[in-house]
Amino acid sequence: MLVVIAIIAILLSVIYPALTSSRKRAKKTNELNLIRETGKAWIMHSGMHQDRLLEGYLSKEVQAYDELAWAFQDESIVPPAPEYNPTDPNEAGPWPWRLLSYMDYKWRTLLFYDDLEWDNKDENVTEHAEQVATQPAFGYNGFYLGGWWEIDNHSGKPWAMFSDATLSDDRQLNVVASSFSQIKKTNKQIVFCSTFLAQEGDHDVLQEGTAGTHLAIPSIFARVTKWEPLPSKRIRVNTNTFAPLGRFNGVPAICFADGSTKNVEIETLTDQTLWIPQAQQVGDVPASEFSHTQ
Repeated sequence: MLVVIAIIAILLSVIYPALTSSRKRAKKTNELNLIRETGKAWIMHSGMHQDRLLEGYLSKEVQAYDELAWAFQDESIVPPAPEYNPTDPNEAGPWPWRLLSYMDYKWRTLLFYDDLEWDNKDENVTEHAEQVATQPAFGYNGFYLGGWWEIDNHSGKPWAMFSDATLSDDRQLNVVASSFSQIKKTNKQIVFCSTFLAQEGDHDVLQEGTAGTHLAIPSIFARVTKWEPLPSKRIRVNTNTFAPLGRFNGVPAICFADGSTKNVEIETLTDQTLWIPQAQQVGDVPASEFSHTQ
């Protein structure tokens, strides 16, 4: 009996890691499929809006200014429309509820990392609307694609952050792409990246169920280094921010503007040209280290 138990223990020690690895590969494949679906919806949105890119974020004031409104699948209105009250949640501000109509409203797929079991297909979606809006599995490169939109205090009109950025040689440049045709290398332009809302400090490979967030940003954001890679698939976060997240294998899932997807090492994501369509060499600083002021 002892010999049999010993043999079983040895077999389990050999088989279990293989089963765990296989399970993680399957989950990673599923993640890539889901981020691909999200990317296709993003491309479709641009095609349906005369080449215009999906905005990265819309403040309540911008939505009220342009009287913008979107609907859930049951045709109820996504807050803050129609009243645009300051106290209403801004669930239409982030990208998910503005893109989900192009994904057949498969909102559960954006929360695939969550262990919640949704057995009721008729479940009231508004109960999860905020989570879908602010914690999707994939962050959108929305500061540089589509833009983060607020009301300008001087003109009183909508204005995209970084639309009048200053480079180190004092040139003014709009670094926000507003149309698909402004993306020069679609196969090297990050649109979506698996991300999480990171607190300052060093992070090891995180748990599979770590909540996502709706935005993704490059390592150097404007001229501030927000996050940087460490050995062994770890990451250092210098200030609370949106940071890449490698679910299942420590490597983030990426969707590019041409709809292609792949797993990309965090070190690779420090290349600014992958994030900013207008990234360019300024003086002796290469395009891969491009930065600007607000």
